[in-house]
Amino acid sequence: MATVLICVLPAKGHVGPTLPAAEALVRAGHTVRVLTGRRYLGDFTAVGATAVPLPEESDFGDGYFPEREGLRGIRLARFDLTTFVTRMGPQLAAIDEVLAAHPIDVVLCDPLLMAGLPLTMRRHRPPVLVLGFLPLTVPLPGLAPPRTFADRVRALATRAMMPLVLRPVQATAEREVRALTGRAPEVLFLDWPLGSDGILQMTCRGFEVPQGEQPMPVEFVGPLSASDAGRHRLPPWWSDVDGGAPVVLVTQGSVANTDLGDLVVPTLKALADRDVLVVVSTGGAELPEDRLPANARAARSLPYDDLLPRCALMVTNGGYGGVNHALRHGVPLVCVGATEDKSAVVARVRWSGAGVGLTRRRVSARTVGKAIERVLGDPRYRARARALAEEIAACPGTAGVVAAVERVTGQRGE
Repeated sequence: MATVLICVLPAKGHVGPTLPAAEALVRAGHTVRVLTGRRYLGDFTAVGATAVPLPEESDFGDGYFPEREGLRGIRLARFDLTTFVTRMGPQLAAIDEVLAAHPIDVVLCDPLLMAGLPLTMRRHRPPVLVLGFLPLTVPLPGLAPPRTFADRVRALATRAMMPLVLRPVQATAEREVRALTGRAPEVLFLDWPLGSDGILQMTCRGFEVPQGEQPMPVEFVGPLSASDAGRHRLPPWWSDVDGGAPVVLVTQGSVANTDLGDLVVPTLKALADRDVLVVVSTGGAELPEDRLPANARAARSLPYDDLLPRCALMVTNGGYGGVNHALRHGVPLVCVGATEDKSAVVARVRWSGAGVGLTRRRVSARTVGKAIERVLGDPRYRARARALAEEIAACPGTAGVVAAVERVTGQRGE
């Protein structure tokens, strides 16, 4: 029986796919300790894990940063990445407290929990497995191979912009790592999983771009998040989804939804006169009733595993978990995103053939309407999404996480 330490940032999109992994390990007989934010401690104790709070300065989670207001483009990217990097020291101290108090056999680590960088640099440490609920970590830029002239232009622009965005953050990361380890890291801070003992990638191989040989094993376990009626109360209009009209789900996720005018409102405008039912998952954001046309319904959260099998299309801003949730049910995509890791997700949607990807933060009703018409009018997108659904169904899921833990520790559960 192994003792597992799971380290996960206190954010909904990170905790969602981690919770099923923790529950599966507990059910397999392993001892599980989870280091996360106070907001999510109860979720992990409910599945039988022992939950430990992160230090207060690292417990930002789904919190609001007023400093982000008004930031766009490079400045916003630098702010967000620096926020992750400067929490490295307190995170590592919290991990070390657990390691000192308990014999930990393996650490499962959030890829954006930057304490993973100095931890994997240590000569003597437990095996570290990365929870792959973000696009597969490769030396940046991890974008899909260009297939068209426009793709080549985007790739060249991305490579030109990367140093401008990352150089000052990398300098901060190197100072932090030197203070913690006495030496500089040999990799870009975002590439720290390359020094781990493996990545448990929460998708199928067909959705991730072939990147050649990797220095650590990558196991495609498939998406782990669950979202059904047992976890989300059904809205009063739920019966409308079975009314016969094609259902289009639109969402900006649970983080980048402070301005629903980026994607949700343009989609509502584009489809207001179409014979479809538009279902909006606001992710907790407010959407006034007067913004909804007659053919639209909205809720703060929805049971995706019950809804997606009824959907003809999902329009999304490119959250990796949400996109893979749609693919698990064979739903084609219109993916619009440019911030955080979303441009990489857009590139994968485009490359995989499962939908149309637009690399932009905000979209017009005309542009998103054309993309929707393109996906709904071409059966090849749904065929490709269904092929990926079959591939995902063949992935091991949480059993793959348990098997990986038992393999690296040499200890099986009860």
